[in-house]
Amino acid sequence: MSPGALARAAGAVGLHRPRTLAALVPPFLQWFALVRRRAPNTVTAYGFDLQRFISFCAEAELAKPEDVTFQHVEFYLGWLQTVHEVAPCTANRHLYALRSWWRWMVREGIATLNPAAETFMLPTERRLPLYLTVPEQEKVLRTLAKGTTLRERRDYALIAMGLLTGLRCSELANLQLSHLDLDAGILRVVQGKGRKDREVPIISRLVAILRPYLAEVRPALLDRGTVGYVFGRAPAGRAPAAARASRWTRQARPGQALLGRTIFLRVREVVSPIIGRPVAPHTLRHSFATRLREHGADLQLIQEALGHAQITTTTMYAHLTTSKRRQDLARLLDGPGEGNA
Repeated sequence: MSPGALARAAGAVGLHRPRTLAALVPPFLQWFALVRRRAPNTVTAYGFDLQRFISFCAEAELAKPEDVTFQHVEFYLGWLQTVHEVAPCTANRHLYALRSWWRWMVREGIATLNPAAETFMLPTERRLPLYLTVPEQEKVLRTLAKGTTLRERRDYALIAMGLLTGLRCSELANLQLSHLDLDAGILRVVQGKGRKDREVPIISRLVAILRPYLAEVRPALLDRGTVGYVFGRAPAGRAPAAARASRWTRQARPGQALLGRTIFLRVREVVSPIIGRPVAPHTLRHSFATRLREHGADLQLIQEALGHAQITTTTMYAHLTTSKRRQDLARLLDGPGEGNA
């Protein structure tokens, strides 16, 4: 976008001063994307959440920012949970969007108060992350190593990458050849979550999986001259008919990065039957952290490996009991009991 277009976009709110809630969503999302430089997926998610709030306000006959109080926001969170049956953590995500939107309105002089700032977050349950144990991870890797077709070998490299590096689904999708240095054993995550870069070691075991994939499988699976994604999209003509008809893959264009939902589908279809329960890409990430924890890694090291911005996010793994500690607990519990009276 040219400087003139940016200036016009930035001044659109000040010049036209839209006053209805519905009219204030598009300029906020434009500012959120251009000025705050938030990721497209984040902008889309905020837009979805704000449109749901607009629907609620239309039913409640709330048209302008000054019509909304913190009581309305609290009732909205209850409405989300009772009518739409969303979980408390999802309702809190909607509240985050409302807070950002109203902060912007206050900065622009459109509103004087932020009613969302006065609204309490909903209590959520703190659950242990779903993960594969180290023996289950080894079972998955042994099983996938037996694959012989191009797609089976691609899936093996993809899932091994998730299990042995802890990359997010979006990071796996956007990983490029230029980000890999197999000789040095380094993988560079470029603009991960929060637009942060980090380096992750590639262990020799993973190097041994990636070298034949990059040398043999990837060139045969992708079109010649494709862009440099490690896990790019294969031509639709080479996909099975069921995959071509799938709603998960129908928007894929050859030569581009795999869609995140395609990775989700492949992990679910390939790994779940091996383990006997549903497995998602983020389960692989939790499994990577669990492997580190089992081998005695402290939380700061796990935080660096996963690219968490705050150590508080990593504390979910502090509650995982390592195999050695489980054995110690079992030995103590299995000690001599009190004599029978």
